[in-house]
Amino acid sequence: MKRAWQGMAWVSMLALAACASTPEKAKPGTRIVIAQPGSKNAADADADVRRVVDGLQMIQAGQIQAAIDGPFDEVVHRYESRYGNSKKKIYSARGTEDALIYLAMSASAKPPVSSEAIGPAWAMAYWGRGYAYNEMARYDDAIVELRKALALAPYDTQYNMELGFAYEQKKQWNTSLDLFKSAEAFAQLTAPAEEVADLTCKALRGQGFNLVELHQYGAARDAYNACLKKIPGEPKSLGELQYIDEVQAKNQAGK
Repeated sequence: MKRAWQGMAWVSMLALAACASTPEKAKPGTRIVIAQPGSKNAADADADVRRVVDGLQMIQAGQIQAAIDGPFDEVVHRYESRYGNSKKKIYSARGTEDALIYLAMSASAKPPVSSEAIGPAWAMAYWGRGYAYNEMARYDDAIVELRKALALAPYDTQYNMELGFAYEQKKQWNTSLDLFKSAEAFAQLTAPAEEVADLTCKALRGQGFNLVELHQYGAARDAYNACLKKIPGEPKSLGELQYIDEVQAKNQAGK
């Protein structure tokens, strides 16, 4: 299974939070902040998202190492310099909804953790490097970068799927399966509304692939059929269901 790049609709989502707010159950003494749009930092973040997009376009043009050495490293260095020594837990969120969830997680921790949610560029840059390394079949390097992206945005569907792909290529089927399950669960939260069905279907297909490798054909069928409920007639799921039929027919004939 080869995952598909999600395209400009996903990467151009400049989702800084619309307001600064504190979750209702935040504990006293816990400082939580959402970056305000319209500020200098927000303008910088928008420019950084555009730099990540530049890098993704370079990958599509076959300039993979140049994308890593150029736009992705540039954005990563800027954010690591700005936030790398922060005493607060930093999250790189797509928008208000996931930002508030991340901040509430910190606020409800024992002991509570002061945290801040910024825009998506930092995590996107790590994801971009991980995506690039996957394209070069440097899966261990991809895993390092994608783990960094998920540390900043643990509920992100795209980052979970990309990491799932890396582990899939290393034939670590159960680890990959768990990541694709997480990607499915988080799609409604972190994906743009117009991409939820597509990303959910991709996450289900990732599960199906791993389940086939684990010889769990019934569960694999369920995953592909769930994708078909999201996108009727989806050709890759139909093809995989046909493949499962063929494998099971051969297994039955060999008994």
